[in-house]
Amino acid sequence: MKRIIVVAAAVAGAAVVAVGATVIATAADPVSPEVLGATPADAGHGDEGKYTTGDYVLTVHELDDDGEGISTAIGPHTTFYSKTLHGTGTRKPTVLKFAAGADSDAPVVFGYPVPAPGRGVDCVASGTEAAPQVRCETKLPAR
Repeated sequence: MKRIIVVAAAVAGAAVVAVGATVIATAADPVSPEVLGATPADAGHGDEGKYTTGDYVLTVHELDDDGEGISTAIGPHTTFYSKTLHGTGTRKPTVLKFAAGADSDAPVVFGYPVPAPGRGVDCVASGTEAAPQVRCETKLPAR
């Protein structure tokens, strides 16, 4: 029964397709509601994305409304700060999508909205590659 559900999800377009640094995502990918964190962002990183990985590679996709954007694979036990959270040039990301593993076609396991300009996001991956968990909080600038 599990295999039928997995195949049905893949056929429905839940997978992310990567072409170079451009990613196309489907509207079927889930996006969690925004959560405002109680603590400010790390000093000097107030409007950046902070992504902390667990025991596996975490691939972060920063996508705009057209599903295009930048993907970054972050190694295990690493913290990465993204200066492209709020865009570069005319491309403005609106959603973050997370996949477990370095494969460009790894399925999205979690989505989170990009916070308003001037705010950062702190996302932490835990669990295993087979059963990943990602949690994000929107952070206000450090004071």
